[in-house]
Amino acid sequence: MTDKALSKKRSSSITHAKHDPATALASLFRPKTPGPRPGGLKIDAEFDGMEISFLVWRALDTRDQSVLLAAIGMAGMDNQELHADVTGDRGQQLWLDLDPQEHAVFDRAVVLTTSRYSLIQAAGLDDKGQNYGMLEDCLERLSMVGSRAKKQGYEWSMNLLSWASAPDGKINIALNGRFAKALGGQYVHVSLDERRRLHAEAAQLAHAWLSAWCKPGNTQSMSLDKLAEKVWGTPSKNPSTTRSRRDRINKGLSEITELHGWNIKVEGRGQKAKATVRRSRIINH
Repeated sequence: MTDKALSKKRSSSITHAKHDPATALASLFRPKTPGPRPGGLKIDAEFDGMEISFLVWRALDTRDQSVLLAAIGMAGMDNQELHADVTGDRGQQLWLDLDPQEHAVFDRAVVLTTSRYSLIQAAGLDDKGQNYGMLEDCLERLSMVGSRAKKQGYEWSMNLLSWASAPDGKINIALNGRFAKALGGQYVHVSLDERRRLHAEAAQLAHAWLSAWCKPGNTQSMSLDKLAEKVWGTPSKNPSTTRSRRDRINKGLSEITELHGWNIKVEGRGQKAKATVRRSRIINH
């Protein structure tokens, strides 16, 4: 499948997402592929000495990431706290649907209330009718992702999010405790303004990952094949597929380097191709 514009880009007042760094670096999302979505994926990661695993029941693609980042961005603008002692049937159900276990039962999540239209705009998706159904499919897949963290006797488990339709037609989205902590200050900055200007799936996925890996003011280098693993999750055993991914990553980086504050230089060819990413210190938000 070739990279194409996912949708007509829409403007939104949601300019950025304060993302959980561990989740941002875990490569949960992949480019869309033809055929049925694979399921039962387990993705292991490590962050700050903590072992983190994600159980993905239905493979997540670029649109799912767009919806998650939009929800995080909206929660950064306005949210309510959610915890085990919350009152009200809707809040209690949102908490239970997060399925908190171990230390997570003492954690706090956040809830945002929004319209489908606003969430679609923030995600950079077209507001055509079929995307309203797609939005709910994205939320449902995201709600089925379990995350577990372990570190020196500490164990924490909670779903990425839970959601429900409100009586007034809006939707309530609860984001787990890791996202709540990110909104409180332990975050990486992902510009949604920048993301909405990118067209290729490889560009959007690489941009989100690079935003967490190479912070403003820093310079980092990585081979194109290694960066392709961050976008597609695992290396391919097929040389033709590897070359295709390398080419798509290269084109995606060309899109990203057109953004203000990003300077990406690719040197070398084939397996030796390497990208050097430089970011300016100032973020325009």
